[in-house]
Amino acid sequence: MPGRIAQFDDASFKNDASALINNDLIKTITPNYNLAPTHAIATLLNNGNYLYTHFGYIPSWAKDKKTIHVNARNETIYEKNTFRESFKFNRCIIPINGYYEWLDKIPHFIYSKNTKYFALAGIWNEYYDEDEKQNIINISLITCEPNEKIKDIHHRMPVILEKEDYSTWLENDDINILNKLFKIYDSSKMTFHTVSTNVNKVSFNDISCIKKEDVVLSGQQSLF
Repeated sequence: MPGRIAQFDDASFKNDASALINNDLIKTITPNYNLAPTHAIATLLNNGNYLYTHFGYIPSWAKDKKTIHVNARNETIYEKNTFRESFKFNRCIIPINGYYEWLDKIPHFIYSKNTKYFALAGIWNEYYDEDEKQNIINISLITCEPNEKIKDIHHRMPVILEKEDYSTWLENDDINILNKLFKIYDSSKMTFHTVSTNVNKVSFNDISCIKKEDVVLSGQQSLF
């Protein structure tokens, strides 16, 4: 989808995107090895603010913040009223160190072969929370068709931006140009391995989440 993320080291991203970060409100990132929807997620908005946002897009018309969209499909993002205005005006980049997908109930950690992070294309919105009496900046990831490596694990994958496209995604408002950035990421640039089923528990959150572990479920032979 993805719905679980590892975000623990943003130094390389901040270096690569330094010209686009006008206001670093995070400074030193808090490592999160099992980040789930509704958690705080480090995000670079197209207004230059680098800050924690709410993982899960809350439409402005939502009655409460329980109505969230973790992903938006690239094929229909401009057609849906929920996402159209954000796609036009409120885009963002979410730097992650990897993400999880499940195959036959076994979690896989997917990450970059060549860099320390993926830069995911996203959209953001501002929602006023009546209970907390404050605005919540919230985000959705954008997904596309999977590449050859991912398709056997999941039928969707996130839109991953190349470094040279960061400024275009954040600063260019030409819809036709933006649509060209919805490219399926080169499978040769990413890899994955199985990890502990402890990742299934949102409360489990330490570096062991991303460590390779050959997992065998009851009554199942090892996949490796």
